[in-house]
Amino acid sequence: MKKSLLFIFVLVSLSAVSQSTIWTKGHAVWHYRFTNISYGYIKVWEDGDTTIQNQVCTKLRSVKHDFSQINQQGDLAEFVSDYIGGYIYVSNDTVYHWDVDHFSVLYDFSATMNDTWVLQSGGGAFGCNDTSLCVVQSAQTVNLGGQDYPELTLSYAPGSSEYVSGKVNSRFGPSEAYVLPFYRNCDSTIVEWDQIHFICFEDDSLYYNPTNEACEYYLGLNESALNPVTVYPNPSSGKIELLSDIPLKNIQVMNLVGATLKAFDANLTLMEINLTELPSGTYYLKIENSNGEQIIKPIQLSGR
Repeated sequence: MKKSLLFIFVLVSLSAVSQSTIWTKGHAVWHYRFTNISYGYIKVWEDGDTTIQNQVCTKLRSVKHDFSQINQQGDLAEFVSDYIGGYIYVSNDTVYHWDVDHFSVLYDFSATMNDTWVLQSGGGAFGCNDTSLCVVQSAQTVNLGGQDYPELTLSYAPGSSEYVSGKVNSRFGPSEAYVLPFYRNCDSTIVEWDQIHFICFEDDSLYYNPTNEACEYYLGLNESALNPVTVYPNPSSGKIELLSDIPLKNIQVMNLVGATLKAFDANLTLMEINLTELPSGTYYLKIENSNGEQIIKPIQLSGR
């Protein structure tokens, strides 16, 4: 991974200059720094194609590298867990994302100032509205490698439970926020989510690292070797389903300092756990399958 460039470097063929296509150009990877009680970085990457409702989509997979203090001496442990991923596809000037059971607009690069679109519907968790609206504050073009790309500055309508914000370029996505819709609180009693900050982007023809910060560090577990476990819904009011190709053997529910609050034993590929008695906030599921492999997944509980 390159870590020293201070500017955008774009390789553009003569034929590409005359095209108006948007979005990434293959093998895209985004990196973000996050802070909360702990800190670390998040890696998002294009992980192949799949078909949803007859639409070919790109899967965006995400892994969080969380460095948490584990004792009074200040020693750190690295927790590697799945993070917010999703499915997107591009049509003309618009990027769509899979919104639970339908597609919604993620970015509309044909939009102009004061335009709005429905980013998410059917939500309403954490005291927010059922529908989240994206609002265009400004629209301009930015020249990269001899080609102009639309760039929007986005915000969200009051009461939105999910949002994208800041500057979003049609070539590589947001430069000030997460690439997919992110959760927010409309209930002041709920612990705030991770604070996300863009670090860098790279694909087959563009590398962008505006602050020259290391894109990733302390690499531990090989995320490509982790067997996928689906946790749904997340965020949740307390009842959670876990789905895995390999039978799940043990699930531990941990708080932010790593203390085990609850444990469940099973030998199932699909199981439900009930956490309704736990207060609202962020927790981790430490999941072990029948092969002895372990993975840690963050969950958000909204309370009863």
